[in-house]
Amino acid sequence: MSTEPTPPLEKILLVDHIEPRRLVVQQLLAERGYNVIPASTCEDALQRLAVEDVTLVLTETELPAKSGLFLLKIAKETNPEIEVILLTHNASSYNLMQALRLGAYDFIVRPIDTGEVLYNAVDRALNHIRLRVQNKLLLTELEEQNRSLQTSLKMMKALNDSIERLADKDEIEDLLTELVSSAMRETGASRGCIILCDRTATVFRLKVGEGIDEEICRKYANGIPAGLVSEIARRDKPLMITAEYPPRIRSLETEEERDYFFAEPGLIVSPLRMRGRLVGTMILSGVLERPAFNEHDLHFAIQLAHHATLALEKAGIIHRYKRGKVPAPH
Repeated sequence: MSTEPTPPLEKILLVDHIEPRRLVVQQLLAERGYNVIPASTCEDALQRLAVEDVTLVLTETELPAKSGLFLLKIAKETNPEIEVILLTHNASSYNLMQALRLGAYDFIVRPIDTGEVLYNAVDRALNHIRLRVQNKLLLTELEEQNRSLQTSLKMMKALNDSIERLADKDEIEDLLTELVSSAMRETGASRGCIILCDRTATVFRLKVGEGIDEEICRKYANGIPAGLVSEIARRDKPLMITAEYPPRIRSLETEEERDYFFAEPGLIVSPLRMRGRLVGTMILSGVLERPAFNEHDLHFAIQLAHHATLALEKAGIIHRYKRGKVPAPH
């Protein structure tokens, strides 16, 4: 089993028109395990940069035709993330200032007799690049967490507003209609419905439907035939599909359901349970104006369904009281 260290993944472009001198630096870098791409001219280097994912450039300042400073300028303009170290015999203040203005990371004065100075400059440059990449990843992660938090806060406010609207409904059908409308509005669904079931959870009927053909609503109000709708309602579990329906789901869907009931992409299912018993199911499908449903949408639907069942229980009590089936308080 090999114990040799894994070479760094970063690619270093080494540019020098004098081959023996270039080979010395290339050998020093290779001994350290660096992935080196050699080039002899500025033009050759620019061609390599166009096709290779180069992290660091080491270039001689005095090159035939176009200089290392020109290469530095073009490389930074093309990819500001790349770092460039200049190799030179002439460390004049003018060259140094020009290099710094153009964005050079460091300047190494020849001769390079040992690898110490070279390794120090290259290691510092690569560590700088890695730290910058890590900081960007952390910043991206923080931004994502912030967006997630903002979405959660927005959903919480929308949930509170929806709960207040539900609490104002005394009639069961009005309450269920508000439940579907609120869920569709906040999740971006294009179709939504409430399926109610009997005490044995074997007979299902469509109670409220939005975005669904009226003829289908009337037909399913009298009883839902075997298919995906009845299977979802009978399953009694939350469900979220973010994109196209998988084949297993598609195999349960009738042609009528495919044409008139479900819309793609996406599906959210939230059971309605009252006192531990399944009383119905809310189904949302066809997300609009967004790439897909997400966990926030599913959580919103589940929480809203939970509060709706509490409101349903209250509405049921009020309904029975109006019919004289609940004793009036003394």
